[in-house]
Amino acid sequence: MVVSKGESLFLLFAKLIYSLVEPSEKKKGETEGRVTEWSILPEKPLVGDTLTISGRSEPDSIHDLEVSFSRSVPVRNGLYEYAFEGIEIPKGRNRFTVTSRQVRDLNFIVKMFVDFKRSFDAREGIAEFAEDNVPHGTYDILINGQAEKGEKEVGLDFAAMQSIRSDTEGNFSLNYRTEALPTGDFTVRLGGSEKEIKLEPAQ
Repeated sequence: MVVSKGESLFLLFAKLIYSLVEPSEKKKGETEGRVTEWSILPEKPLVGDTLTISGRSEPDSIHDLEVSFSRSVPVRNGLYEYAFEGIEIPKGRNRFTVTSRQVRDLNFIVKMFVDFKRSFDAREGIAEFAEDNVPHGTYDILINGQAEKGEKEVGLDFAAMQSIRSDTEGNFSLNYRTEALPTGDFTVRLGGSEKEIKLEPAQ
C-alpha cells in the first residue's frame, strides 16, 4: 500500500537491544485463550483518567488489546500536522499504526534528544506507518505531511495494540493511561468483541 522513504537506524538498533534484554513474550504453557467477559472502568472517562480493563479468560492465556480512533485534521498551506505528547508504549508485544487519507505523504517523527523520522509516500491518497514491538517508553510523536491538492482536511486513523495476560485463575487486569489522548470516541477490541467509549475533556 505504501512506500517508505527511509528507515530509522536508531529504531532498528533499539529494537535489537530490546529483543535481547526483554524476556520472551509467551511463557511456558501460555496460550491465546478465549476471553469470556471483560469491562472498562470508569464508564464515562475524562482525559487524564486511567482506564481499568479487566475480565476473565482461560487461565494462563495471552490476548491482544487494541485501542483505535479516527480524527480529522485541518490542512493549512497544503500541509497537515498532528502531535502526541507523552504517549506511552508498554512493555511486551505491541503494535502502533497510523493511516492518513487524502494525502500525498506521511512523516512519522519521534521527538527525543534528536528527532527520528520515517517518511512514506501515499498510494491512491493513502499513506501508512506501522511498527511492531516498539521499545517501551514515553515518547513525543509528530505526524505531518502534504495533503492532496485542494483538500481542506485529511483523515487520520490510529490503532495501538498491546498484549494482556490472564493469571492461573483466568483473571486479567490492565491500566491504560489517557493523558496523551484527545477527546472523542474510541473503539476498544479484545477477545473478538469490541466496546465503544467516549473520552470527555478534563474538568
